[in-house]
Amino acid sequence: MSENTPFVDNDYCFACGALNPAGLQLVFERDGDVLCTRFRPSQLHQGWRDVLHGGVQATVFDDLMSNCMFRIHNCNVVTAELRTRFRRPVPLDRELEFRAWRSGGRSPVWELRAECRIHGAESGQVLSTAQGRFMETRTTGR
Repeated sequence: MSENTPFVDNDYCFACGALNPAGLQLVFERDGDVLCTRFRPSQLHQGWRDVLHGGVQATVFDDLMSNCMFRIHNCNVVTAELRTRFRRPVPLDRELEFRAWRSGGRSPVWELRAECRIHGAESGQVLSTAQGRFMETRTTGR
C-alpha cells in the first residue's frame, strides 16, 4: 500500500465492524458534539483478573475518536498519536460508557479527547482517559 492509496472500510474493523465475529462490534450514539459507545467487557477482554486490559481500552478510545470525526464532523481520519491514562482499574462485567469529542486542532490534524466511566454509576468517576491527534485521509467503502 502506498501512502497515496486510500484506506478501505469493509466493515471488518476489530473495534466497530459488524462483519467481524471476533471483534468488539461497537455501536455509536451522538450526544450533541460528543460521540458515545457502551461496551460490556467479559473475561475474554481481561488483563489482570477482573480488570479490563488497557490495550482493549485504548482500542475503544482510538476507534471512538476516529468515528467522532467521521460521524460528527464528516471527516475521515487515521490515528497519528494516541495517549491513554489509566486512572483506576476498569472492572469486567459492568457496562462501560466511553465518550469522545473534538478538543482542538485544524485541518489536516485534529485533536480529540475521550473518557471511560461505568455506565449509570452514581459516582461517575472517570476510570480512564485518552487524547489523540488524527490526520485527515482519503477512504473508500464508507
